Amino acid sequence: MYDIAETVYIQEQDLAHGDPQKVFGQEKEYLTDISSEVYDALCQGFIIRDDSDSSNQNKS
Repeated sequence: MYDIAETVYIQEQDLAHGDPQKVFGQEKEYLTDISSEVYDALCQGFIIRDDSDSSNQNKS
């Protein structure tokens, strides 16, 4: 469990392969994987997307 003030980062869902999403902590360290089913459940209101950050991810 994480404190409500902590930020965790979840890798985008891989619809083509159905691979689990990797979860990273505030310092961008790898924590664990979650299944696509858990990711979908979290998208029902728990995950807050940062659209401003996603534009930077495609520039690597």
